[in-house]
Amino acid sequence: MVRWGMFLESLTGFAAGTLCTLAYLPQALHSFRSKSVRDLSLLMLISLNAGLLLWVSYGFMIHSLPIILPNAVTFFLSAPLLIMKLRYREGVKGAETARR
Repeated sequence: MVRWGMFLESLTGFAAGTLCTLAYLPQALHSFRSKSVRDLSLLMLISLNAGLLLWVSYGFMIHSLPIILPNAVTFFLSAPLLIMKLRYREGVKGAETARR
């Protein structure tokens, strides 16, 4: 019975993590394809990436792959969006100043 319980816990964790990662995937793909993160909040991207890194750290602390893997995958989808947001933020400010 212990083995079945541990399997069910892991399966539930992987299912939850997979669904959460899949929920973020359309936004990440749209941003990569359009090469635009204009409509994404900088604060949201910062807090999302910080939270994902904390989840991955926590997963390592408790040795839980169902926590580590989905959060690491989501982080690797989200971190480039944060980098894009930070990198191209200056270009938008410069363009607005040039219009004035």
